[in-house]
Amino acid sequence: MMLPKTLKRKLQKGNYTNRILGLGFAFLLILSGCNKKFADIFDRSGNRLVVDDVSFEYLSAKAKVDFDSEKNSLSGTANMRIQKDSAIWVSLSPGLGIEAARVLITRDSVAILDKINKVFMAYSFSELSKKLEFDLNYSLVESVVIGNLIYPYVRERVEKTSDMYTYNQQHGNFYFENFIGTKTMKLEEVSVRDTVTNNAISVTYGDFQLVEEEVFPFLIKAVLAYSEKGKQKTTIDLEYKQANIESKVLRFPFNVPQRYERK
Repeated sequence: MMLPKTLKRKLQKGNYTNRILGLGFAFLLILSGCNKKFADIFDRSGNRLVVDDVSFEYLSAKAKVDFDSEKNSLSGTANMRIQKDSAIWVSLSPGLGIEAARVLITRDSVAILDKINKVFMAYSFSELSKKLEFDLNYSLVESVVIGNLIYPYVRERVEKTSDMYTYNQQHGNFYFENFIGTKTMKLEEVSVRDTVTNNAISVTYGDFQLVEEEVFPFLIKAVLAYSEKGKQKTTIDLEYKQANIESKVLRFPFNVPQRYERK
């Protein structure tokens, strides 16, 4: 059956338009599935702020580290392994590929091998908190080094500017100020004040990059400020050179030689 030319042109035009619409729709679906930044920052069903935390079971990373405190300064390379919510393993090399120290942080303690001076140190978090004059725990440390919220948003009052969502939280002795980027949907800055000692730690995050499908901060700067006058701040700068979400189980080797002095 022969169709009139005008009708044929209309049908062909309609098919072409449908193909374009179909491709456009498919493209939007792909973007919304692969790029978390296309999601709404609020979950309208629960009226919750949706923050793009890094999700993984095992993570390995290599970073440049600069540490400066009143008593010690250290610069070097850190090879890190993390098992989510369980352990952080760090091998520190100040230069020439020589391992100077190894650190193992678990839910209840921090162990340090000083390979230069042949010394082993172990602290509970309560002991370490007294040394640093700041109440530390494992969750706080892990959240800081990967850029995740320490405590999830519940229903706190949120203030919005052109580039940031901010809200405050109180958990025990800690008072939190959280700053979430409107474009990154990531924690870009957090300030934590110990209301007992009035000491505070502030952490800023930048240079966000994709690791697998997770958005990871490659620049982290932490500053521990003391309320006591004249006491020097402690600063830690982390610049990740690479980060990988691992599908295999990672090992956390940490053996203390008998000849090491224990402190």
